[in-house]
Amino acid sequence: MKETLTLLLTVWCLVQLWGQRTITGTITDDGDGLPLIGATVQLKANKAIGTITGIDGAFSLDIPDKAEMLTISFIGYTPKDIPIGNQSVFEVTLGLSATTLDAVVVVGYGTQIRSELTGNISSIDREHIESVPVNSIESVIQGRAAGVFVSAQNGKLGTNLDIRIRGNASINAANEPLFVIDGIVMNSQEQVNYSHPRLNPMADLNFNDVESIEILKDASASAIYGSRASNGVILITTRRGKAGKVKFDLDVSNGWSRPTRKRQWLNAAQYLELWEEAFSNVANPQGLVFGLTGKDWKDRVIPGWNGGHDVDWEDEMYNDDAGIRQVQLNISGGNEKTKFFVSGGWSDQTGIIIMNAFERFSTRLNLDHKASDKFDFGVNLSVARSKNKELTHDGDFANPGQMIALPPVQPLYDPEKPDELFPNTLYFNAKQYEQHTDWETVNFRTLGNAYLNWKPIQKLTFHSDFGLDLFLQDFERWYGSEVAANSGEPNGRKWNGVNLVVNYSTNNYLSLQHQMGSHQFLWTAGMSYQQTNEEGFGVQGRNFPNDDFQNLDSAGEIYWGVGGESDFSILSYFARLNYNYDQKFLLALSSRVDGDSRFGKDQRYGFFPAASAGWVLSREPFLQDSKILSFLKFRASWGQTGNTPLQRFAALGVYEGTRYAGISGIVPTRIANPDLRWEKTTQIDIGLDFGLFNDRISGQLDYYRKNTEDLLLNVNIAATSGFTSQLQNVGELFNEGVEAALSAHLLTGAFKWKTDINFARNVNEVTNLNGQVVEGGATNRAMEGQAAGVFFAPEYAGVDPDNGDALFYRNSVIPGSTSLDRSTTNNINEAERVVIGNPNPDFIYGIQNSFSWKGFELQVFLQGVHGNEIYNAAGIYQMDGFGWFDNQDIRMLERWQSPGDQTDIPQLRFRGTTENSSRFIEDGTYLRLKNLTFSYQLPTHIVRKIGLRQLRFYATGQNLATFTNYRGWDPEVNTDLSNFGNAGVRLGEDFFTLPQARTIVFGFKAGF
Repeated sequence: MKETLTLLLTVWCLVQLWGQRTITGTITDDGDGLPLIGATVQLKANKAIGTITGIDGAFSLDIPDKAEMLTISFIGYTPKDIPIGNQSVFEVTLGLSATTLDAVVVVGYGTQIRSELTGNISSIDREHIESVPVNSIESVIQGRAAGVFVSAQNGKLGTNLDIRIRGNASINAANEPLFVIDGIVMNSQEQVNYSHPRLNPMADLNFNDVESIEILKDASASAIYGSRASNGVILITTRRGKAGKVKFDLDVSNGWSRPTRKRQWLNAAQYLELWEEAFSNVANPQGLVFGLTGKDWKDRVIPGWNGGHDVDWEDEMYNDDAGIRQVQLNISGGNEKTKFFVSGGWSDQTGIIIMNAFERFSTRLNLDHKASDKFDFGVNLSVARSKNKELTHDGDFANPGQMIALPPVQPLYDPEKPDELFPNTLYFNAKQYEQHTDWETVNFRTLGNAYLNWKPIQKLTFHSDFGLDLFLQDFERWYGSEVAANSGEPNGRKWNGVNLVVNYSTNNYLSLQHQMGSHQFLWTAGMSYQQTNEEGFGVQGRNFPNDDFQNLDSAGEIYWGVGGESDFSILSYFARLNYNYDQKFLLALSSRVDGDSRFGKDQRYGFFPAASAGWVLSREPFLQDSKILSFLKFRASWGQTGNTPLQRFAALGVYEGTRYAGISGIVPTRIANPDLRWEKTTQIDIGLDFGLFNDRISGQLDYYRKNTEDLLLNVNIAATSGFTSQLQNVGELFNEGVEAALSAHLLTGAFKWKTDINFARNVNEVTNLNGQVVEGGATNRAMEGQAAGVFFAPEYAGVDPDNGDALFYRNSVIPGSTSLDRSTTNNINEAERVVIGNPNPDFIYGIQNSFSWKGFELQVFLQGVHGNEIYNAAGIYQMDGFGWFDNQDIRMLERWQSPGDQTDIPQLRFRGTTENSSRFIEDGTYLRLKNLTFSYQLPTHIVRKIGLRQLRFYATGQNLATFTNYRGWDPEVNTDLSNFGNAGVRLGEDFFTLPQARTIVFGFKAGF
């Protein structure tokens, strides 16, 4: 029996061998002839039989004798079908693809081919991600997607960026998009802050692990996520392994950073000259002001002024050794059953501002396994530890940006103790914090999910996943005795705190594909559950033995403590139908029901439907033979999305425990609103996708309108209730705009040139607040008939040439008329407040040019913002004409001095007052050379000699040049004080806000 089985097995093997043969070949670029590494070679009739090319573009594949056709493909190139016949050796060239229509795009709970999309989705691929020297993924998005406005608040490392997709959709609720990473809803709103700027949760994600980013902008694309999708959805897909030989990729870089701009301030001689002039302009005939001479004032307020000092305080706030160092190692590979991607990364960034640094260690494992034709499963897991040497917020004297207010005539170091900082500066000197404080926040973040796909029958798939976003924050604040002037504790103070946020979710859904002739259906239906729990505590101690003892257990008194715990949950049900008739007529219907614990008992569930349709006109007979138009699709969509309160238990009346004189008590802190319901945004979108000259030129055009109603608004109520405001559903606003994106392969031969351009214009208007006005910041407000965040203050009319007075337009309504009184007054209290500017841009744009030739590549990326205004809220101190002793902007040299002078700088007047007005409004338009990267890929035959698969050297620059009329540090600005309330209103304000960095990085990438 054993011999018989052996014989049969031998015969079977021989039959299999006789029925197969081996083919070989190479795949190269038809432009420059370079080998394509990792190109896919498959049988067209059976794609399970395939391989990928090696380092020299070569492949070897065993195929059945009867095989007829090969399919050769490579990302970014046009696929080819090659007849096999009797041929055994193949030399194949692929041409650069001029289309992305066949690219697979990630959508909510699935994927789609781009040409079949009926919604508006912008994609950013790996090519644009890997060349940017940043520590946060949002910076990669900036300027690369039409309708997505990304703005760094300042140059502090690890802090928030503002992201607006198609404008501000809320006033008091969130305006940030929903982030979804590998199917996990990212906890991007829960970073706890106390008296420091809110940290950026996305900084914990290593952008080197990201494969692609999809931005869902219209309601049709995002409504499947229902809750919080009013602000758009950003889907992030991380990198995965591919079948084939195990690959090792190493990326090492080092760079240097400097501020994008320095400002000009008065030097010591100019300061004393102008100060004396300001004093003499108001002194009495005896040369006195409030009974003191000018020397008396200076001796009393700015000691050391006559010591011959000339300190450039702005230079003192910068770090001379600022830069960035990064190391990234990836290992990937697998076979047809199991694929893996493993990475480890280290990033160490020293900020351009003293005391500011950010370091991150991260690791990731993505594992996919196909157990059988019916089952596949996998895990995605990332762990990151980041350490942030923080800076305080813009409004604190310890913010290094406020050092520029110090008089240049005061010394940096104490003349009597040259090793110690001078302790008697006009204001607290932030450099004292550099030597006598220690601020450090350590974040641990674990982000992962496990998934299972089961195909019980053909075309039917059940997907289930469980995701976890675990965030642990540990922060320490030590204030030594030398900073008592700012901390208030002469014997030292220590603050320790811990915050833990656990966000877990599960998604379970069925997908069914069905086809009847030319009719294709894809059904998706399922449920989702998310729960977030947050808890934290903080403790402060004071009266330490000396500054060498900095642990809390050395404190003489533990005098303050706080702790809390809260949670919320969301239960959802969703369904979607995608219909395709003959790849010509497209239809998508979706709905989602969300229940959120933060709403009133009878208002917790919201229903969010969406519908979209597309017509591929280029498949119609009258366009199929066009030699110019290769693709044309018309699409339209309608849908509703929702937004939730930022507060937990928002609909409930809340009580908190308190204490007084050692006795505990209970205090009501929020009035109940059981009728609180969802804020809803209804959006329509009409778009056109096109391709010209075989898609060598392709693009999108879109018009949209978003109407938000039932705004979650803090409404003023009668104080007799015991409260001054209540969260209610009051008000409406809209955003309306157009978007355009164009991609052109201008040259596709040995020398390649590709251009990508995007443009977007958005108009925002608050249409109804029930007459209420929402204030925010120095001059911002939300008011009916205006864009959210407009600047509202007296209108500056220049300087009276006769006496140097500042003038203001009265702007009061003329009795019996609707006209305004445009006469001027030198009394600002007689001038009505009016809209003086708008922080929202008229339009935004981005331009990317990529050039390549024989291994050399140059990428040039420009990003621009046009038509917005910036309010320099610090101007009332920096340009007050020596109302006190602050150093002044260099523009004060142009002040009014004598009758007849024509200038917009009033006469200098010591102890005078300067108030908010349009005098401090400036144009925020800018064009920035955001990124420039030059690289060289060594030829394969050279790198093979040293045992490598590939070797690439590169140099890249970030924020290299900025073209703007703004006179402040940086036109891309919004004070981080906006994080402490009304972030949807406090926009475009500069308050000693620090500039961004200009960074130049050199590095190499090696593949093994």
